Amino acid sequence: MANSLLFLHIFFASLWIGGMVYSLFFLKPALRAVPKEHQTTVIKGVFSRFFPAVWISIILLFVTGMGLWHSRRPDLGNNPLFHLKLFLFSVMFLVFAYIHLYMFRRAKLSSIPQLIAINLFLGVLIILLISLIS
Repeated sequence: MANSLLFLHIFFASLWIGGMVYSLFFLKPALRAVPKEHQTTVIKGVFSRFFPAVWISIILLFVTGMGLWHSRRPDLGNNPLFHLKLFLFSVMFLVFAYIHLYMFRRAKLSSIPQLIAINLFLGVLIILLISLIS
């Protein structure tokens, strides 16, 4: 059971972080070749498919993370780096909620890449913390 939780946790973290890498380093530069009037359509199309996957990822990261914490590493409750990781995950969630529920829905698309970059930085920082904790 714990191995399944670990697989799901790594898979959904990879989905979220990979999607941020894709949007910043591949989608955004490629959109420069697309006429301005079509860029919004492409961005809305991509994000309207990606954002539901992020919501699922957030939920499953929380559930699998709690399961892993209690089944494999109950000692993490005493580790300040683990609490920092949980805090950073919470900040990532809030930034994403702001992106999706405010920026995207109000079509304020020009600021979204900067917020995605913040979340990508936080996600990489979490990976670094986890590698230090293990």
